Amino acid sequence: MELADRIRAGNNGKPPRRTVVLRNRGHTLRQLVHDRLAAISTHLPASLKTLCSSLVQPRVLLILAVLVVVSSVVTIYYYNKLAAEIDARLQSSFLDNSVGIFSGPFEVSVGNRLPIDELVEYLQMAGYHQRSADDAGENVIGSYEVAGDEIEVVPGNTSSAGLYPVRIRVDKNGRVVSLTGPVTGERLTSARIEGGLLAAVRDGDRRKKIPVQFSDIPEILRDAIVAVEDRRFFSHSGVDWRGILRALKADINQGELVQGGSTLTQQLIKNDFLTADRTFTRKLKEAAMAVILESRLSKEQIFTIYCNDVYLGQSGTFAINGFAQAAQVYFDKPLNDLTLPEAAFLAGLICAPNRYSAHRDEARALGRRNRVLDSMAETHAISPEESAAAKAEPLQIKKHETTGDYGASYFIDYAQRFLDERYARVGLSSRRRITTTMDPRLQRAAYGALTRHTEKLDKLLARSTRKGTTPQQVQAAVVALDAHTGEVLAMVGGRSYDESQLNRATDAKRQPGSAFKPFVYATALNSRSYTAASLISDTPQTFKYDGGRSEYKPSNYHGAFTNRNVTLREALRRSLNVPSVSLAMSVGLGNVANVAEKSGLERPRVYPSMALGTSEVSPLELAGAYTVFANDGTALRPIPIRSTDDDDRAVATERLQATSTYVFSPQVAYLMTSLLQSVVDSGTASRLRAMGLKGAMAGKTGTTGDGWFVGYTPRIVCAVWVGFDDNRDLRMKASDAALPMWADFMKQALDLRPELGGDSFPRPGGIVSVEIDPATGCLAGPDSLELRLEMFIVGTEPLSSCYPEAPAESELALATDQRVRTELPTSEQIEEDAFDLGMISLDVCAQTGLLASPDCPSSEKRTFSAGKEPRDMCRAEFHSAGSNH
Repeated sequence: MELADRIRAGNNGKPPRRTVVLRNRGHTLRQLVHDRLAAISTHLPASLKTLCSSLVQPRVLLILAVLVVVSSVVTIYYYNKLAAEIDARLQSSFLDNSVGIFSGPFEVSVGNRLPIDELVEYLQMAGYHQRSADDAGENVIGSYEVAGDEIEVVPGNTSSAGLYPVRIRVDKNGRVVSLTGPVTGERLTSARIEGGLLAAVRDGDRRKKIPVQFSDIPEILRDAIVAVEDRRFFSHSGVDWRGILRALKADINQGELVQGGSTLTQQLIKNDFLTADRTFTRKLKEAAMAVILESRLSKEQIFTIYCNDVYLGQSGTFAINGFAQAAQVYFDKPLNDLTLPEAAFLAGLICAPNRYSAHRDEARALGRRNRVLDSMAETHAISPEESAAAKAEPLQIKKHETTGDYGASYFIDYAQRFLDERYARVGLSSRRRITTTMDPRLQRAAYGALTRHTEKLDKLLARSTRKGTTPQQVQAAVVALDAHTGEVLAMVGGRSYDESQLNRATDAKRQPGSAFKPFVYATALNSRSYTAASLISDTPQTFKYDGGRSEYKPSNYHGAFTNRNVTLREALRRSLNVPSVSLAMSVGLGNVANVAEKSGLERPRVYPSMALGTSEVSPLELAGAYTVFANDGTALRPIPIRSTDDDDRAVATERLQATSTYVFSPQVAYLMTSLLQSVVDSGTASRLRAMGLKGAMAGKTGTTGDGWFVGYTPRIVCAVWVGFDDNRDLRMKASDAALPMWADFMKQALDLRPELGGDSFPRPGGIVSVEIDPATGCLAGPDSLELRLEMFIVGTEPLSSCYPEAPAESELALATDQRVRTELPTSEQIEEDAFDLGMISLDVCAQTGLLASPDCPSSEKRTFSAGKEPRDMCRAEFHSAGSNH
């Protein structure tokens, strides 16, 4: 206290001198600021002098300081938020937040046919980059290197299981002779090639693009884009104020929008992150994000992303995104082959693709192209002479078509609908990459087979068309499934997706005819009451049902009958109608319907004609149902998606599998396969062998007004439908209409992927082979005229011979050495599936013509062609006064 008193006394009781000095300094500083502002204000107008005087007030300075701090915090917050959003997008495959739908990786094995030029074409379409031999760099979307008879492929999506670099060597015939791991040198028996992008989906819109690298973009196209859209792109930092002023001046001079004020980076941000709203807030956000993006990527990277994503018009139901896709659509050529006027035309589309479409207004499109050429001359990218020469060239735009995708648009529709149904509740917002099951090589083979054979059928049918009438085009559908996974390997739903988006593979339901019969025979074998050697009558019969009130009288092809007992194998091999209906009635129509439903078909209406395939199905449904025979009695529901995942791994990969249903035992499935092999080897589909198809195959033809064939090998099931969209009668047997198309596709499929075939179907345990007499279905005896080796489920085989009596001498004379094995008839001797399914008699209401009910005042029996009979029951209200029914 004494020290303090002395200090205070020395200052005459005033506070210490140091305090005075500090206050004086604060006063001096404030005075200094005031003096400086006063000095400045002497040169300002009176209003600004007043403003300067108010700013030096302590309260105002405090408010300004708070505002600066708050604005800084807000700026930092939004900067970090926008930067995080950009960083998250950069980690995914698509900066524009779309969902990529890719074809499935396809397996390559030693012995496969895979010419290098075909693989190169596929890799380029998938966005792979060709590197030189001394190029050691890798890129994110994959690369390849060709050296003589070898090609080395480095996958872009290295996160996918089973995708590794591989060196492939082929022989002069395009066959793979060796597969090697380029890093380890390990010899491989098989390798997987990455699937390509089929479509990118964003907000329900479907896009197509072919991703490229910066080095793949030709210099003339780069110069055209920069000249017309952003001349200082390679020097500004995301926002170009000079460019904005220059564009404004040019627009005023021309009287229309000829230059945009936004930089390419800003356009990229607007297209991929923001909306097109013309608001100050959106523009401010766009500029900020452009600056952030410029700090994350190089100019070359930004330019490449822009060239891959920019919208350049519409092709059918697809948006054209990226210059590589546009080059294919507009000029049918790769990006590197663009000429100067073509590059200028594409660059001119950027600002308004639909306005400057050559399909809508060629004169306007030419004018826009010429302005781009003028801009290139102004920036000295080309000379005035080159500009003039390019202007003199006409536009040679090809018609917009999607046929170049080999019918994959139908498959994409199906896959997208499958995804919409599966993710209806949660949506696909968390998924960035959808890997489908489609094999691009098999898809191409299916489209080629469909195109070739429908054109042949058109010519064939045109000959029988009356003069003066225009023949309608034949339509078709092809579906191929993996027999053991249910994965859809290929799907073509029609001849031209541009002309008709109706997917006949999934949405066009028709009567399958005799292609349905295998489900009748499978029901019989599964009951254990019948075997492949059981006899059934092929004579004219009338079947009563519905409590005896209704009758059905089917017939065979052209009304012919064998008028004898035939085995189940012969009945199915020759596609006899009466035995099939008789068999269905014997085992129970409801049981047949149950087997068909469990196999994946919509439950058929229970009528005798059901046995002959009068209930409608789609090719996809029928192909899926046939997996029950090829997959050991377990039916698979077709599935087009293999996996969904998020590229930044925030969401774990989801592997999808087909739903399966056990229908009957592997032994029943194997016996059915054996019966259906007889159809191929010596029955209604025996032409397949003459067409050069070898190996284990089974299947069934179906002829109604349309043509069907559904067949399978040990690894692949394929269904083909041929007909008219308006349900007109094709008037052609399935063996002439559908079978050649199936054979064409399968020959290519097995050539491309031999592992899908095989020499035999795997035989399960519990099957025994017994030599029988086909005339009796019993064991062959000493008096049997014919012998046949037949297969049975253990316990159902015949144990004794049962020849009723010794054959007559005249019958013995027909046999060579009095004992011969059955020689099956040639295809010309086989009776084909019936066009006429027979007649059916029903009790119907005399007033309405519908099926009679107990309420009908009067009913009568009427006869209909099978499949044309009424299906609905009459009701009491139909008989009210004034009813027109």
